[in-house]
Amino acid sequence: MLMEPASQSSKPFKNSIDIFPWNDNFKTGLTQIDDQHRVLVSLLNKLASHVAFRSETLSLAEVFDALTDYTIYHFKSEEAIWAKAFSEDRSMAEHLAVHEHFIQTLTGLKEARKNTSSDQVTHDVLEFLTRWLASHILEKDRFMAYTVLAMQEGLTLEEAKAQAHQQMNGVTRTLINIIMSLYSVLSSNTLHLMRKLDEHQKMEEAYRKQRRRMQHLARFDALTGLPNRALLTEKVQEIMDLFDRSRNILAIIHLDLDGFKVINDTYGHEVGDRVLIIMAERIRRIVRERDIVSRLGGDDFIVVIRDIPDFDACIPWLASFLTAAEESISLNEGRTLNLSASLGVTFYPQSEQITPDQLFRQADQALYQAKQAGKNCYHVFDMAHDHEVRDHLENLEHIRQGLERREFVLYYQPKVNLRTGAILGVEALIRWQHPHKGLLLPAQFLPVVENHPLALALGNWVMDTALNQIEVWMTQGLPLVVSVNVCGQQLQSPGFPQHLRDTLVHRQRDVARYLELEVLETSALEDISLVSKVIHDCISLGVQFSIDDFGTGYSSLAYLKRLPVHTLKIDQSFVRGMLENPEDLAILVGVLGLAEAFQMKVIAEGVETLDHGERLLDLGCEGAQGYAIAHPMPVDKIAGWAATWKAPTSWMFRPARSKGDLSSFMHVVRQ
Repeated sequence: MLMEPASQSSKPFKNSIDIFPWNDNFKTGLTQIDDQHRVLVSLLNKLASHVAFRSETLSLAEVFDALTDYTIYHFKSEEAIWAKAFSEDRSMAEHLAVHEHFIQTLTGLKEARKNTSSDQVTHDVLEFLTRWLASHILEKDRFMAYTVLAMQEGLTLEEAKAQAHQQMNGVTRTLINIIMSLYSVLSSNTLHLMRKLDEHQKMEEAYRKQRRRMQHLARFDALTGLPNRALLTEKVQEIMDLFDRSRNILAIIHLDLDGFKVINDTYGHEVGDRVLIIMAERIRRIVRERDIVSRLGGDDFIVVIRDIPDFDACIPWLASFLTAAEESISLNEGRTLNLSASLGVTFYPQSEQITPDQLFRQADQALYQAKQAGKNCYHVFDMAHDHEVRDHLENLEHIRQGLERREFVLYYQPKVNLRTGAILGVEALIRWQHPHKGLLLPAQFLPVVENHPLALALGNWVMDTALNQIEVWMTQGLPLVVSVNVCGQQLQSPGFPQHLRDTLVHRQRDVARYLELEVLETSALEDISLVSKVIHDCISLGVQFSIDDFGTGYSSLAYLKRLPVHTLKIDQSFVRGMLENPEDLAILVGVLGLAEAFQMKVIAEGVETLDHGERLLDLGCEGAQGYAIAHPMPVDKIAGWAATWKAPTSWMFRPARSKGDLSSFMHVVRQ
């Protein structure tokens, strides 16, 4: 489309040029002729601006329409004027021939558009009109106009021609030379540059097409044409940003075809791709225009159902997706495929802030549960369970970081002989010196690592730290047997005896004799054959073993016989309750009898009062630990405690009772 010439501006440059500025040099003196010439000069300047700056939108069709209008109107009106003065003169015939040549050239240029570039045609039109302006308008039309004006003053035709020649002598030729020089400057190398520019534009257009294709591929799945994960995330985020929580909910459904890998492996990827295309189309037919269907890759689809009131409203959609997946797919040679799908579902909004990626992960987790449940079904994401899992993983990570940052410490609780006050050893008890929560007891963090590799890492740390401390005390002349709790996972881990052997070989001589490993009774019973072998292998290294919390499991003579332990530790619940509960006292007496029968030592845990100690002594049990003796304490407190510890007088001088007197104790408790 042709544009109006740019207006004058104070800017130093503009994107238009009047290469032929209209002035008196162009005027013939005949107003009707000059007005038509001005139209042609304006058209020439527009063409020149386009060639020089490429800044105006140019429609060649409109250019030719304008030239046709100019030709029809100008030639007709001009020829009427000339005919009155030159009807008998040969110049009239010559002028008409020139007009006819203009029409033929214009027609040829119009036809050239079919096989010639627009830039070439534009350049040719500009050159033709410039030469027409110079040779015809400025010379022939001006001469004839001057002749007409002279005849209007009373001169004869020949006298008028002579006067016109005199008026044009020198000036006209100079003006024509100037115009052609200006055109030469403009057109010099212009066509070459225009062709280069055309090539460059074609390259740019090819680049733009490729870029649009790449942008499309970056946002859409190449196989199905569905939005990919990037575009899906963008669209869901837009929905969430504009979501009105007072209105309906959003359902995010992860659909996965069951056994799709088998199809690919059996029939090839071409058939697999066909299945995916068919499935994508089936899903699209089910949903509404405002819903979203996306392919994540493989046979994974995400469907976003908008504006549903509740979960129940989602059930028909889920049923439709399952039914669509079950529809058979025809292959060549009459073969068909029968499929099914599994669905994972989650919803938005939720009680906490969430991102689209988190919603997709929730749907994926629910999909996994549907697969585990037998496939061809749907499962709804369980937020409460997810919180538990996330909290558990977070706690595991905190424990791992705490181990790396050396936040764990060992406290030690002494074990003594109640009657003599002799220190039998200490039990190493792990504590977590949490940077924010303070000192945490084992019950606050050990359940988190149960059946997790971190349990082994913590167990190894406790073992190494306890052995280090044994060596320190040996050097200080305070040799103490240190009891270390070993969980069933650690005890039954492959290579535990070898790991212990490797740990001991680099330490001081005889350090093993001061190490006692405590095994929970319930852990020992999990795989008694394996545990028995492990204990035998460790005892061969010089390490002692004890059964911790004895009486809480399914105690039996058979397993006591198979486990080569040195000590039974009576669970503190029985010790604390023996003063009031006859059943606890009976269990305690039974354990003492088993220990004596198998020639094992006994340590009673949970001695919290003088009465507990006195009663144990009455039963013949002298080994004990508990708050009445000492609380668990940091390592730097042990030496000071050991230097000042003495057994209470009521324990030291407590007369020993015979086993026959136990029945009387039982009778008193029952009353």
